[in-house]
Amino acid sequence: MEERILNVNVEGTRNVLNAMRDSGVGVFIYTNSCCSVVDDWAHPYPNIDERWLTAKRPSIYGESKVAEAERIFLAANSTTFSTCILRPSVIMGPGDKQFISPIHACIAKGETPFIIGSADNPRDITYVTNVADAHVLAAENLRSNTPTAAGEIFFIRNNTPITFRDFSVAVWKEFGHISPYEVTIPEGLAWVAGLLAEGASWLIGSKKLLWAEAVYASGEKAKRILGYEAKVDLEEGIRLSCEAYKERLASQEEGE
Repeated sequence: MEERILNVNVEGTRNVLNAMRDSGVGVFIYTNSCCSVVDDWAHPYPNIDERWLTAKRPSIYGESKVAEAERIFLAANSTTFSTCILRPSVIMGPGDKQFISPIHACIAKGETPFIIGSADNPRDITYVTNVADAHVLAAENLRSNTPTAAGEIFFIRNNTPITFRDFSVAVWKEFGHISPYEVTIPEGLAWVAGLLAEGASWLIGSKKLLWAEAVYASGEKAKRILGYEAKVDLEEGIRLSCEAYKERLASQEEGE
């Protein structure tokens, strides 16, 4: 598995770079992920910026994406081949199949009342068109006479920190669900359960922790250099994402 990840993230990056350069492309934006820097979920990452190098205990995914792939990409930047890296946070929007869906599924499972620990783990969830806007701004900057984004890395966010609990509650409300009560599970007990689950995951080849701390990165650099600001705010992004998921559910029911 490690060799496959390295081949895709490192050798794949090198192959794409060489192909773009050989074809005469002058501007190349590499879309990475904030998760590649903060993929050790056992530690908090509150308000980090682009100077943060890597996770405290990175996975092979994080190492390959940051230590290797990004290094290759930034080294390729030159006066004739301008490059920059965008690191979006978790993305929501129409077409998403991995984020809104499991949160919505908690309703049917009866899991919405349960709060793990203090639930004080702010993060940033970015609406998909805001990420697209950031790419347009980066491309325009790199194509300008003064490409100040060249050779730079940018975190792209909605710039509205929210705890995962509050985000989940907002999603559930869009589906007409409000939990009638709340049950707080002590953090220590949750960690014991998480470690047991992690041990089981390790046995089947997955080493990812289940419990997340604060993960929030500053978007100040993207605002200052790219002129980026989120056009779709968090509340509207949640509404649009849930509306799209409702349409998908309705379509699935019609097809049954």
